[in-house]
Amino acid sequence: MDDASAVETFLFTDIEGSSRLWEREPARMQVALARHDALARGAVADHRGSIVKMTGDGMCAVFDDPLCAIDAALAFLRGLAALGEDDALELKARCGIHVGGAQRRDNDYFGTTVNRAARIMSAAHGGQVLLSQPVVDLVRGRLPETLSLRDLGLVRLRDLASPEHLYQVLHPALRQDFPALRSLEATPNNLPQQSTSFVGRERELAEARAALVRTRLLTLFGAGGIGKTRLSLQLAAEVLDDYPDGAWFVELAPIADARIVPQAVASALGVKEEGGRSITDTLVAHLADKTALVVLDNCEHLLDACARIAERLLREAPRVKLLASSREPMRIAGEAVYPVPALAVPDAGARAEDAAVAAYASVRLFLERASAVLPTFRITDANAATVAAICRHLDGIPLAIELAAARVRAMPLDMIASRLHDRFHLLTGGSRTALPRQQTLRALIDWSHELLSPAERVLFRRLSVFAGGWTLDAADQVCSGEDVARSQVLDLLASLVDKSLVVADLEVGRYRMLETIREYAAERLRESGEEATLRDRHLDHCLALAETAAPHLYGPEQGAWYSQLDADRDNLRAAHSWCDRAAEGGSKGLRLVNAIKPYWFSRGLLKLGKHATIEALDRPGAQARDPQRCHALFAVGQLCSFLGDYGEAIGYLGESLSIARELGDRLRVAATLQPLGLAAVGRGDFAAGRQYLDEALALAKEIGDLSQIAGAANAVAQVHRMEGSLGEAEPLYAEVIAAGRNLRDPYLVAVGLLNLAMVYVARGAHGGARQALQEVLAIAEETKSMPAGQSALEVASGFAAALGEPERSLRYFAAAEANTDLTGIQRDPTDDAFLRPLIAKAREALDAAAAKAAERAGHDAGYERTLADVRSWLAAPPVR
Repeated sequence: MDDASAVETFLFTDIEGSSRLWEREPARMQVALARHDALARGAVADHRGSIVKMTGDGMCAVFDDPLCAIDAALAFLRGLAALGEDDALELKARCGIHVGGAQRRDNDYFGTTVNRAARIMSAAHGGQVLLSQPVVDLVRGRLPETLSLRDLGLVRLRDLASPEHLYQVLHPALRQDFPALRSLEATPNNLPQQSTSFVGRERELAEARAALVRTRLLTLFGAGGIGKTRLSLQLAAEVLDDYPDGAWFVELAPIADARIVPQAVASALGVKEEGGRSITDTLVAHLADKTALVVLDNCEHLLDACARIAERLLREAPRVKLLASSREPMRIAGEAVYPVPALAVPDAGARAEDAAVAAYASVRLFLERASAVLPTFRITDANAATVAAICRHLDGIPLAIELAAARVRAMPLDMIASRLHDRFHLLTGGSRTALPRQQTLRALIDWSHELLSPAERVLFRRLSVFAGGWTLDAADQVCSGEDVARSQVLDLLASLVDKSLVVADLEVGRYRMLETIREYAAERLRESGEEATLRDRHLDHCLALAETAAPHLYGPEQGAWYSQLDADRDNLRAAHSWCDRAAEGGSKGLRLVNAIKPYWFSRGLLKLGKHATIEALDRPGAQARDPQRCHALFAVGQLCSFLGDYGEAIGYLGESLSIARELGDRLRVAATLQPLGLAAVGRGDFAAGRQYLDEALALAKEIGDLSQIAGAANAVAQVHRMEGSLGEAEPLYAEVIAAGRNLRDPYLVAVGLLNLAMVYVARGAHGGARQALQEVLAIAEETKSMPAGQSALEVASGFAAALGEPERSLRYFAAAEANTDLTGIQRDPTDDAFLRPLIAKAREALDAAAAKAAERAGHDAGYERTLADVRSWLAAPPVR
């Protein structure tokens, strides 16, 4: 952010009736708009302003001096008038000018001042220039004699915030008399004034507006606190011109008796009961010939009554439209629904800088509400990560964010973030004038919970055992039982989706809860006394999933199975944690980490996998020297070796080998000898390493297991390559590739190709290296294998150095190193011995500044973008 406290003057313009002009005369409009844009840019530049952006049929410009903004607006309008005299299509633009503080990010501006300036412009007519009171205060006494101002008084703009005192600029060259401003007062309505600005819903507002055009009943639905009411009010204000008989807001939240709904609607419209007929009949008769919009707010607890009156109005008042907000749809004929999403939040892995996080709607809302209670509050590089974490932890729920932002006056940001694990106690103290259920986060969800049926409540709390989402089959297996039959789960789950307590992603067939709602449901589960039973079921389900996936993680179907484990990663971690308390948790924990060990490696989660496996090994009930412990020791030893912790690796692998020999498990002995040999080589003990690896290869061939033969052959070839014996290494790598293709194991193929590519680079066989790397990149893309992709970056950096492209070499190397910092995957000594001399050669070919710039570019580009760059580079024909 360049200067969050800077005071700027904003000029907004747009063309009145531009949509009609495009429909009627598109060719002339295209020419006229090009001339319009040139005039706009020239007028702004001539008066010391800057164009922020062109908006299709208008502009936003910024000035240091409000008088310059007024002069620019006058020059612009006079230029448009002259175009009309030249037989061009006549364009009439309206202008609004406002001054105040704004946030600048990436050559754009955000904040209340900018929004207010746009609203002032939208109140004007074509050819009219409107100024706010702050602008007038700054130019009073400085206006030339040709300019004067007309006081238009307080005007309610369509942002629903406080009225704005507006003035019209008068000039001999401008039209002076206009109809009443396009304000809220211009059309009958009872839309309530809002004390806060409308933030971060530009896309949703446009989509809902388009949906309202296509239907006569639009229901905005979503979870409590998601911002349905605020969106419906703003939408009603935006479309007010379409309803000459008004837009009428009916607040249903305080009503407990469904019989009062017709009276509430009638009261909002000022319709009084007539003798001899019901209030519903009177209301329908009143609206029968009207063109009006009726906004039914908070319908969820009165759905049947709202549905009945909506059906009558749709049937008997043909020019009336209904806009409803609810936590579930009415489900009547003619209804269209628009799910209101949470505000966008920064990704966990996104750069936490002020300019980066401030682009997210949730952060913008936090900033506006926090600065309202603490005017000195700003988002800076120092606190951006904390603000991002708060918004992310609160799922982008506007009410939760507003409650958290209100705490900045009394608590440091870090303390707010740290206490969000107890968010239902922290996030209290909303508006005193709001309903009690809207003053705290807990009360808001309590309200939704109270509206559930007994069976829905049972399923709702049981679903909280899932972390990160679930499938219908998982819900059937884990959550059915006493009080909820398996045959009921689908209908109950669909009902929870309708009530906005569960989010459905139908494209992938999964369901989830917002984390805030899940924590509430988890509290209910603990109170029910059935938490242990449900978590045991969840553990058994996750264990079955992991053990079903395990045999497929090495073969042709590995991509699909890894994606399945990606979707359930949080569930697997939750199941692992529950093993600390579960019956038979020791043995089940070992089975779980053993099944998913390849997953940790493939996804670059080595440290997480190591930590989880050590926890599993240390649990009571996991100490027996049996196959499960043997396998887990092998797994953690191999992960340690990949992390470069060779001493730890030898300790764990040595114990695993001892147990395997005790059990007479020759296949496990052969498997364990491979990483044990490479770890010994990593520590510099070549004699021990070669002894382990020779035994591994001989035993694998004796057993006849092709996978173990390939693994042992690859390990022996690594030692040959490290010793410079490329002729002995190359055929062994070819055996590995052939075995991988035979086993239809893409990762094994990638390993062999990567090693063979390094042999080709060392021999100067550049065509072979290029082809091998291209195939590895295709495998990494298909399987999403982080180790394959990272190794491909490393080998590509060495290949680029060998080809005499030092800048490219250092870029790729820096991107790989940055990814190593994230994943912990270390190069083995053989690969490091290949790469280091080539990187040194690349650095020597550049001066220090150029080398540093290349490495910085690679680091900033990141893993995915650099992989795409490598693909393009390898696909291009080599320069001769």
